[in-house]
Amino acid sequence: MALRHLSIFIPASIIAETKDLRIKTYKVGIIGRSAAIFKADKIVIYNDNSDEKEVKFISDVLTYMNTPQYLRKKVFPISKELKNVGILPPLRTPHHPTGEPAVGDYRQGFTLKRTKKGTIVDIGADRPALCREKLSINKVFSFRIVKLSKKDILIEPDKPDFYWGYEVLSTYKDLYESVLEVKPDIVIGTSRYAQPITSILDEVKRKIKDARHLAILFGGPYSGLHELIQGRKNIIDLEVNTVPSQGTKTIRTEEAVLITLSAFNLFLDAE
Repeated sequence: MALRHLSIFIPASIIAETKDLRIKTYKVGIIGRSAAIFKADKIVIYNDNSDEKEVKFISDVLTYMNTPQYLRKKVFPISKELKNVGILPPLRTPHHPTGEPAVGDYRQGFTLKRTKKGTIVDIGADRPALCREKLSINKVFSFRIVKLSKKDILIEPDKPDFYWGYEVLSTYKDLYESVLEVKPDIVIGTSRYAQPITSILDEVKRKIKDARHLAILFGGPYSGLHELIQGRKNIIDLEVNTVPSQGTKTIRTEEAVLITLSAFNLFLDAE
């Protein structure tokens, strides 16, 4: 399998059904957790006639989840929108370490200040680390620990070749324009009106076999994919129903994300 990137496209309207900030946070948390479980490395938030505040809220909560616990207080100031983040499930991904740092470990770090020697970085150790390169301040980067002694922690910018969390992209554009911006190789649409995925297994396998960047699109509570891209050039390579014969009248977007990523994980893992 040549796949290197998996992106999911989420409408900002997923939180429009409730005014309860706690429920909004919980719904977004399910998406972040699902993305991490199935190694999606990009979550795209598109605007389906939603308030831009909703786009930002979803982006902030997802980014908060993806940020290692030891950096969150530095990256995120106290705000009303994030007051319920305590209910979010932990990702427990490799970039959220729980043990003591060691030489060769990869860590995400927050750049504190620049000096003549380089950049001082918080990597969640008992003292700041030094990167010889001069980096932008107040940013999160990935590093590898190259030296660890009682006196110094020396790091260098580096990123591992295993799953390292997800990137959040808020395009503030509609679905069509968002897909064009991301430029995936294969685009999969999800719909209850599409053919059951169980009846087109061979076609699904064939479509994704050589893809390096797979995108899966999800509609919202008020508009499906067809309504969202109506009148535009077709951008969907294959449309599937991942919940044939569903027992409920509707399936929430956060539920569809978990179900669909679970189904596609079987294909991707089998290759």
